[in-house]
Amino acid sequence: MRILELHLRAIGPFTDLSLDLSAGDNGLHIIYGPNEAGKSSALRALSCLFFGFPTQLDDNFLHPYSSLRVGARICNDQNEQLEFLRRKAA
Repeated sequence: MRILELHLRAIGPFTDLSLDLSAGDNGLHIIYGPNEAGKSSALRALSCLFFGFPTQLDDNFLHPYSSLRVGARICNDQNEQLEFLRRKAA
C-alpha cells in the first residue's frame, strides 16, 4: 500500500491542506521543517486516519472534536486506488 495523498481537512493546526505524496517509485517520503511547523500533528493525523481517533487528543485546539477530519488517497500493488475520509465521532 502507498499513500498518494494525505488530506488534513481539520486537525491540529491544519485546515483543508492536502499533501501530495504520489511522486517517486518507492513510496518513501521524508517530511522536514522548522519547529512548530506541524510535523508531529501530521504524524498523529496518520495514526488517526488508519487506527481511529482516540477518545481524547490534543489536536482540537483550532477545530472542535465534532469537526475533526483526516483523509487519504491510497493504492495497492495493482494500482487500485481508494480515497476515504475519517471523522471524529461524538
